[in-house]
Amino acid sequence: MLCKQDRHPTDDFPKAATAHAATLQDRSDSWYVVYTKPRQESVAEFNLQCQEFETYLPLFKVIKKAALADRQTQDALEPSTVYEPMFPRYLFFKPANQRQSIAAARSSRGVQGLVTFGAELAMVQPNVVRAIRELEAERNSADITGITPFQPGRRVRLRDTALEGMEGVVHAVGAKRVVLLMTILGRKKTLKVTHGQLELV
Repeated sequence: MLCKQDRHPTDDFPKAATAHAATLQDRSDSWYVVYTKPRQESVAEFNLQCQEFETYLPLFKVIKKAALADRQTQDALEPSTVYEPMFPRYLFFKPANQRQSIAAARSSRGVQGLVTFGAELAMVQPNVVRAIRELEAERNSADITGITPFQPGRRVRLRDTALEGMEGVVHAVGAKRVVLLMTILGRKKTLKVTHGQLELV
């Protein structure tokens, strides 16, 4: 069976487990929530897709933590980015149609279980999923300056430099460099460093 990824928003949300026939379509359009095994979100998503479930794994862009060697030899380069699960160990899924049972999802590879509220399966309203999609799109379209944790006014500590351990305040942020305000030998100074040479205090 060919596996494909379908990420379409839903339209409504059931009011209760005892919903009457008129709400059955609402239930079929709702998103269930999977709790995956550690770091197996993509594995769970792939195997759910192979069973013809529709899935949605929200991802967001973060700055990759460079290895020490990378910081020393490529410190003038713009930091690289990676995409990580927005909600670690959670993803959304729903049946492709009303006749498809969700029972198979429980034993799907990478899945540890389905999220419940008491005895009821947790289901997420479509407007919530749409809001998550919008947040995901906004975050993933941002450049380095928009996603770095080193924003103006934040206090940071230097690492992997001759001034390792000293602290300063972020003054400005660029794609490759961060400008700090620091007090060195009793004088106010500005210092340019790479993103990889900083950590939050």
